[in-house]
Amino acid sequence: MTFFSPWYCFAAIASIVFGIFFLPGCAHTMLATGWSNETGIKDIFETTERISMAAGLSNLSMADDLPDDTERSVGQLRIHSDFPLAGQHRLIRELDTMRTTISQELEIPVSDEPIHLYLFNDPADYQTFVQRHFPRFPGRRACFIETDTTLAIFAPWQGRIAEDLRHETTHGYLHAVLPGIPLWLDEGLAEFFEVPQPANGFHQGHTDHLTGRLLEGTWQPRIERLEELEDAAVMSQDHYAEAWCWVHWLLRTTPQRRQLIEDYLHDLRRDTVTMPLSARLRELEGPPAATTCAVREHLESL
Repeated sequence: MTFFSPWYCFAAIASIVFGIFFLPGCAHTMLATGWSNETGIKDIFETTERISMAAGLSNLSMADDLPDDTERSVGQLRIHSDFPLAGQHRLIRELDTMRTTISQELEIPVSDEPIHLYLFNDPADYQTFVQRHFPRFPGRRACFIETDTTLAIFAPWQGRIAEDLRHETTHGYLHAVLPGIPLWLDEGLAEFFEVPQPANGFHQGHTDHLTGRLLEGTWQPRIERLEELEDAAVMSQDHYAEAWCWVHWLLRTTPQRRQLIEDYLHDLRRDTVTMPLSARLRELEGPPAATTCAVREHLESL
């Protein structure tokens, strides 16, 4: 008779529940054509179909269903909503302060490039908007879109809005200074910063999920697998959780590992064609098996 410990059963169930109720909410893509900074995002939606075609969007104008009742400018953020929103709302203040937090944590500069947040009061309106314009990302709780001139976030004002906006705004701050950041690292950092500040980057849901996978014997950390990702639409809960795990391990274990990721981001700003993190880790930690073991040990210690 096979015996499963109570901890195994708990971790496995937690992993399943987390996978059902906390599916990754983020979707992000880069459009091939820029939005004019002079005319604004709404005008370019009304005057061109090239953006829609580049991202697989519909050819209909997006201007008629973009939130625009209230507009606020807070630091780098340009906030558009279809409901009254206080300029000093505590969540907006938190999103603004994240720019400094991310800059200091990663040793990267800040940018003044605007990040547009489009907030929907009714989740049904948001879902209709996404289904109409971003059909490749059905069911996602929020979207981050980047063009060569514009950064934009779309999200409904719902129960998990704080988590979603911390995540998506992280994408905005990162892409303002690191437009060539790899998908997996972009998502891993967004998962790291989406948790409230007191958590210090610790993500309980991802920890439970990966612990369950380890106990099932169905997953092992492997950064090379993440580096192969090029399309956010194919990312699963495993991908988001593992990306977070690698980031947490790099930033919260040794000064040498923290320096490694800081150097990588610095090099990436100068040239997007640079030595990947996996190769740098081999130089610092040894063969991939040693790194896998170290990441596993880190996860098990959390």
